[in-house]
Amino acid sequence: MLCFKATGQPFRPPFSKSRTMKRSVFSSVLVPLLSLAACGRGDAPVSPPVGDGAPGSLIHAEAPDSQSRLIVTAAQAFLGSLDAAQRKTVTFPFSDGAQRVKWSNFPTGFVPRAGVPWGKLTPLQRNRLMTLLRAVLSPQGVEMIIEQMQADDILARKEPAMFGADRYFVSFVGAPAADRVWTLQFGGHHLAINATVAGPHVTLSPSLTGGEPLKFIRDGKRIYIVENEVRQAQALMRVLTPAQTKQAVRSTEKIDLVLGPGHDGQILQPEGLPASAMTPPQREQFLRLIEARLDFLNPDDLAPQMAAIRATLDKTYFGWWGATTPLGAAYYRITGPRVLIEFSPQDMDGDATNHAHNMFRDPTNEYGSAWTKLR
Repeated sequence: MLCFKATGQPFRPPFSKSRTMKRSVFSSVLVPLLSLAACGRGDAPVSPPVGDGAPGSLIHAEAPDSQSRLIVTAAQAFLGSLDAAQRKTVTFPFSDGAQRVKWSNFPTGFVPRAGVPWGKLTPLQRNRLMTLLRAVLSPQGVEMIIEQMQADDILARKEPAMFGADRYFVSFVGAPAADRVWTLQFGGHHLAINATVAGPHVTLSPSLTGGEPLKFIRDGKRIYIVENEVRQAQALMRVLTPAQTKQAVRSTEKIDLVLGPGHDGQILQPEGLPASAMTPPQREQFLRLIEARLDFLNPDDLAPQMAAIRATLDKTYFGWWGATTPLGAAYYRITGPRVLIEFSPQDMDGDATNHAHNMFRDPTNEYGSAWTKLR
């Protein structure tokens, strides 16, 4: 059941049904990225509320930790590599709510992005942007982005005016600084990273991932972008009892993404099997599934996110829509006080296991709203 805090229509992707892609060895324009190597949180005391009430001011003053300082330094180095026109194009005030929500799973031909595209960056600028992404994300998160951009290059072979890595954009909502809140945005088709940095904290809520094709061959190696997620979901289904499975499975038909782009501020009533009804081993597998989805965030900032989810696990539900085979063909949802995860296969091109739209949200902290005066 959908409970609306804001108005909005159900999400429906208007993709072409004409794209049937071959899974073959290919040379990606992102090969230079693959040569880039992947680069402790000490909790600072919380001071009394501060700030002038302006958008981007912190609700509490907390000193950035080493990870946040690394992120801010990398962001400033990237901005320093841009020329004046690029800096003007890539930066927006933190009060710019329209830019904050300007992300989508659609290609840029359907939903234009603001910022600077990958295709307009020099090699130095690309390297500095990747250094920033490596600071924000985990090594597997960076690899996921590379794979998604490579997948879009495969689509670009047939429709170059619509797809391709060159059409992924970077932008900043707010100026990167240790004493202000700001958001890094990076994305394009099937990808929207919204990384909000506030003192020692980083959240990726909301962020969208997925891809098409999800499966391809790169340099003779088989790639399956979402393999860990779907295998952990299937592992959870295998350890449920028949009675638990009956409670978790909401339908034998998969459904579409519910709280995708344009659905900020909305919540879903939990459906399915609560963790409170799981055995300790089942709960641990449930947590492995959640972490498989969230481990694109750097380990320093993933730890408190997972701790918050673990603390509210009894109120967190697992729901399943669709068949249990083949791998990756069913929609599943995780709904709790501190997490919303959707995995939504798309079969418009004939193979639901090769195309997905996936969401992560922290209902309490979209765009860092728990840490900042957004308005």
